[in-house]
Amino acid sequence: MTTELSSQKIWVGGVYNWSNSSTKEERRKGGYARHNWCDIDTDNIENYNAVLEVFKKYGIDVISQRVGRGWHLFGDLVDYDLWRSIWAEIKPFADPMWAPHTLRLTKKRQDEIFMMPLFHKNREEPKPWMRSLMSFLCKVTRYENSTNLYSAMHHVGLDKYFQVTVYLVELK
Repeated sequence: MTTELSSQKIWVGGVYNWSNSSTKEERRKGGYARHNWCDIDTDNIENYNAVLEVFKKYGIDVISQRVGRGWHLFGDLVDYDLWRSIWAEIKPFADPMWAPHTLRLTKKRQDEIFMMPLFHKNREEPKPWMRSLMSFLCKVTRYENSTNLYSAMHHVGLDKYFQVTVYLVELK
């Protein structure tokens, strides 16, 4: 007897790690400023602490959030050379299957761990993009966002700072 695994598809929202003002041509050329983001796909607290230490070392403010099997970390915007240096140090702790240019901002499943975001001050107070992001993430945890993900991201102003996206993910 065989058992088929059923899969389900769900829409999720996310953001790209480049500024909303960057053009496709600039991104194609490379070398543009970007945010250092990290998806840690394990609940090993040592990985989380190691990545936070890298951000602290470079004086980069960061937002972290406990999600799913690990954490999402959203670092501040930096020039390309600094981004590469930081990414080289955090890459060993990140999900090896994840490209560091987008992060998901909504739950995949109703029962997914999705905790309130934490701001880690390494230089200055939260910038407007950080306040916008934390507002959105807090609303997700409280089920207060619109079911129209583009509208919900616009409502907190994420589209002023980032290129926002909505995409299908397959749950198994």
